[in-house]
Amino acid sequence: MKRRGSLALFGGPPGAAVDDLELSPIKAVELQASRLADVVSLAQGIPSFDTPEPIKRYAADKIAEGACAKYSLTPGLPQLRELIGEALRHDGMQYDPDGEIVVTCGAIEAVTATLLAFVEPGDEVILASPTYASYIPAIQLAGGRPRFVALDEDANFDLDPDAIADTITRNTRAILLCNPNNPTGTIYSTAATERMMALAARHGLLVITDEVYKDFIYTNEPPGCPAKLPAHRDRVVRICSFSKAYGMTGWRVGFLHTARPLADAILKVHDTLVTCAPVVSQYAAIAALELGEPFIAQFREEFRRRRARIIERLDALPRVFDYQKPNASYFAFPRVKDTVTMARDSRALAADILERVRVAVVPGVAFGPSGEAHLRFCYAREIDDIDRAFDRLTDYFAGRVPRAYAAVPPPPPPAPAAPHPLRQVAVETLHGLARLSIARGKPRIVAIAGGRGRTVLKRLLTELLAVPLRVRSNPLSYNTEVGVALGVLDITPDTRSALSLATGLARAVWHALFPSPVDVLVVELGVRQPGDMRRLLRIVQPDVAVITPLSPSYSDDQDGLTVLRNEMATLVEATRQRGGSVVLCGDDPALQAMDPSGAAHRFSTAALRERGGERWLAVEGQDYRLGREIVGDSSLYALTASAMVARLLGIAPDVVQRFLEREASALR
Repeated sequence: MKRRGSLALFGGPPGAAVDDLELSPIKAVELQASRLADVVSLAQGIPSFDTPEPIKRYAADKIAEGACAKYSLTPGLPQLRELIGEALRHDGMQYDPDGEIVVTCGAIEAVTATLLAFVEPGDEVILASPTYASYIPAIQLAGGRPRFVALDEDANFDLDPDAIADTITRNTRAILLCNPNNPTGTIYSTAATERMMALAARHGLLVITDEVYKDFIYTNEPPGCPAKLPAHRDRVVRICSFSKAYGMTGWRVGFLHTARPLADAILKVHDTLVTCAPVVSQYAAIAALELGEPFIAQFREEFRRRRARIIERLDALPRVFDYQKPNASYFAFPRVKDTVTMARDSRALAADILERVRVAVVPGVAFGPSGEAHLRFCYAREIDDIDRAFDRLTDYFAGRVPRAYAAVPPPPPPAPAAPHPLRQVAVETLHGLARLSIARGKPRIVAIAGGRGRTVLKRLLTELLAVPLRVRSNPLSYNTEVGVALGVLDITPDTRSALSLATGLARAVWHALFPSPVDVLVVELGVRQPGDMRRLLRIVQPDVAVITPLSPSYSDDQDGLTVLRNEMATLVEATRQRGGSVVLCGDDPALQAMDPSGAAHRFSTAALRERGGERWLAVEGQDYRLGREIVGDSSLYALTASAMVARLLGIAPDVVQRFLEREASALR
């Protein structure tokens, strides 16, 4: 092994495990940001709240009493473990404080101690990707190898048990999950969790669940929790923390609970690493459990408010971001659209944003391979900080650099790739195959276009239609003339080169000749240049066209807005000419002007009504009781438009009602 600098003075290089470790990319971003002036950070997941006063006073009293000067028992103060046991019983879990609960130096020490206790060199640990970045070096430190399994982004980053099953080998030792998930801010459904646990039992795997964000869930549906499944109790280690829920990140205290044989093994490693968690922090944890519940509720509501703001700001940049609504934690993990420079190199993009406009965000690739092309935003910051950061991001993506940073040179534009002589032929062939697939399969086509909220609408509409019908939608931002054709054909090759496109043509031919049975095809139509819509309409001819509000991504992008309006007019006219239905946002004057006769179906914020202490959606003469969460206007528009489209496709009102009453996870 290569010797490194002055390490030779100490007799040699670090051990192989340490040699492979890297500083957490999250911490690396914060370290770089600390060297610059006037940075707004949405990077590290630190709540803006101070530790509540009752907790601080209790800990100070214990210091004054002289109670914090000595080690506690290695598993933690008995009083704290008993309180944790009571809290677990309240949540439906029975664990013995005297042998099945260990108080740790935060969640990451609990994760690391568990891995060191059970993972041998060469063992594989499955990580659902995207996943918390610090798990990766912890696995490597134990001598293990991380194996990544992509979460299902179109299902709001839910677990994919089939993908997990395909990844398990004879070397697989454990599955490590963060639920609610960091960085995606989503939760895993109970159904997917139960299927995963059945796999773990079949293969004799340990399941480690990090649930540090369990107190910040914004839906009525709880996440799947393996520790609540009695049949799997002996193979689950559940890890929690006081850091997030109580504003105590600096106190470094958390806990794990598991079956006694597993706890005994972990305790030995915990003792070796730290002897015990800091005693003053353990007393603070006691106060948190006894006095902190009202503060959790306050923090949760404030995070809910901040989540609404960051979603509003993401909606205002529809040309830049797609996103899945975060249902938990305090992170958003939007996907950067392929048309954005450096979209497929999130590390370079995050670094450039930091240098040019002084906003710290974490590159998606830090969270595993399927995190690439995303950025993580932490909305645990004050709303003013969120707004300042997004004002700067808006300038950045518009190509404007604030005067104070003008000395920072912009990145050179990428050299245009030489067009491959076969590319146009391949694209035309792809279009023909997509048309053939539609002709043979005869699905009804719903096209979504416009400005803000297209992805939100596509996700909700697909969920609703999938209750009674066979539905497919083109994933994420596959909305170009190549992407739409791929969505129709249900294939996802890498389309960035003519070669990769050509290799997918064989599969495309098969899908064109033998299309899978689909009742409704939902496609998103994206336009940037004049004539884009006509090219897209050569591929698909919608039975229903839904147009979301038109607004520029940047305040001075009036040319782009003019193009968008003209292209939407083309879609409206083409849909009407073939007898299709048009559904548009009635709050947008430009869209209203495209419908002078009033023949289109219109959705607006006025659809939301309050009656008898309940929320209702009024949709063309039908009132629906609303149980689903609404976060921003885009969410309200999406629910209303989805109900309209469902009625146009003949779906019964009672089906729509059940959908609007319940969150998505309850439908799986």
